[in-house]
Amino acid sequence: MDLNVLIIGGGIHGVGILHDLATRNVHGVHLVEKNILSSGTSSRSTKLIHGGLRYLEHLNQWSLVYEALHERGLLLQLLKGIVKPLPFVLPNFKGDKRPPCLIRLGLFFYDLLAGDGGLPSASAIHKNEIIKFAPYLNQNKIDKEMISAFLYYDAQMLDDVIVKIAAAAAEKLGATFEEQAKVTEIKTITDGFKVTITKGNSTTTVTTKKIINATGAWANENLLKWGILPKIACLLNLGTHIVFNPEVVPNANINNCAATLIQELDGRIVFFIPWFDKWLYGTTESILETEPSKISCPKNDKKYLMQTAEETLNLYKAEENISEMFCGVRCMPLKPYLDFKNLDEKWCLDPYNSPFYLKKLDKNISSLSRETVIEETMSGLFSIYGGKYTTYRAIAQKIGSMICRQLKVGSSSGTHLQENWFLKNLLEEKPDIFKSNKSIRQN
Repeated sequence: MDLNVLIIGGGIHGVGILHDLATRNVHGVHLVEKNILSSGTSSRSTKLIHGGLRYLEHLNQWSLVYEALHERGLLLQLLKGIVKPLPFVLPNFKGDKRPPCLIRLGLFFYDLLAGDGGLPSASAIHKNEIIKFAPYLNQNKIDKEMISAFLYYDAQMLDDVIVKIAAAAAEKLGATFEEQAKVTEIKTITDGFKVTITKGNSTTTVTTKKIINATGAWANENLLKWGILPKIACLLNLGTHIVFNPEVVPNANINNCAATLIQELDGRIVFFIPWFDKWLYGTTESILETEPSKISCPKNDKKYLMQTAEETLNLYKAEENISEMFCGVRCMPLKPYLDFKNLDEKWCLDPYNSPFYLKKLDKNISSLSRETVIEETMSGLFSIYGGKYTTYRAIAQKIGSMICRQLKVGSSSGTHLQENWFLKNLLEEKPDIFKSNKSIRQN
């Protein structure tokens, strides 16, 4: 198989690039995923399509918020029902890190950056109204400690479903992908690469002009195992979520409820969200000190979330009503760039104890930028680090434009056009891909 582009990794970024290049009529584009599509971080998110209100606290992330809010508006139009509006109540209690005036200002800029994004503007609500929107909040805490409350809008999604639909749409446009296939060797050749792909007991070899390493938390591990020196170190940020049965909030119509954003004393933010027919609660932030393939939800994360729930929420038999727990790993790139001259064999054997995966940070994880870093690790091979799910389409478009310029092929991107999603046809032909798969987000 002779390719123009080989994409490694079947998460939202890899599949997004596959879809983008397919809409540009670029031939010879193929994706390989070692497990099944979206089985990594892309099925373990907080299920939000949002700008990231809290990122406004960091000036270096305003451009990311702007881009994310505009992508939110577009995805709401393109993927109706899969991405849908979600109201949020934002209570402000005595002792919160962020005072009401700061929250009001943040919401003003949030709406301003969103422009005409198709969602209502934020507004203040009386504390007597908040239970109507959020019947799960602790009434006693509201009466004694609440000093203000706001209502604003973002969006939520079925994260794994978007990945599957984008892959199926790309396939209709001529791209190809395969699951349970692993890249085991990459060699440089004239004008590109020779790549060995192992699937079960069979091995195939392909040549390709360009490679996209879109393997998320595994990006540097893969580079090292392929004998390639990474240029960027990253930190793996573990986030845990709890999914509750609807009965955890008695007598509530889950479809009419708003989500809430809880401000913790340590500065962290936790979401409680009506997620289709369940309640989603999270997330935590901790540094992963093992390899991402062997993660399990830390007991301390569950303890932290349940304690926070007990303080702020009024849940019925919370422990008994846990439907599932899942955790995902965010790959967060750190600068400055590394400049090692030689590849140490021990790094290849034990990537997660190499300088390319950090275990400590001298500042709050929340302060790290969520912007995507696209690094040309070696000529013709690009690695993707970090990023938000919400901005995946814009990132894929940037990479698609870059690849087309270098290869001198293709046309303009078409992922913003409804006709390149084939939703009606796919719903008839592959109805199962429109259903979220609980099993793939379990470890």
